[in-house]
Amino acid sequence: MNANYIVMIVVLIIWIGIFLYLMGLDRRIKRIEKKNEG
Repeated sequence: MNANYIVMIVVLIIWIGIFLYLMGLDRRIKRIEKKNEG
């Protein structure tokens, strides 16, 4: 395998991790906002 492919795969995994983390954080914030409204 070419070194460039390895770097691209690692970067892609990092971006997917960041995206999933932000989605989870967004859900948590919305849940907290609903509790405060209630």
